[in-house]
Amino acid sequence: MKTSNLLKEILDELNFRKAINPIVIEIAEISSITDYMVIASMDSDRGVKALADYVNEKLKKDLKIKTLIDGVNTSGWIIIDTGQIMIHLFHVDMREYYDLESLWNEGNRI
Repeated sequence: MKTSNLLKEILDELNFRKAINPIVIEIAEISSITDYMVIASMDSDRGVKALADYVNEKLKKDLKIKTLIDGVNTSGWIIIDTGQIMIHLFHVDMREYYDLESLWNEGNRI
């Protein structure tokens, strides 16, 4: 699946699940970690966990994308990694505290 199509599928799922302020930052030119970073949040830890479950299920079962997931046993920040896209799902307070958008401000917002 093309990365642009995968990004669209992820954003569609985030919007369907009422994620707060989902954004995409292209960082391929400035980092070797991944090509794109998707950042979104929810207003409760339970919401973050549920959102991660839905997104991960969509990626694995519907789109047949292999993922790695981290942070499920902690609260407030879960990362889903597809290789070319790293999805950061935050509690709104934790998103504000870590402010990844500013950390990766040299990347291109899509």
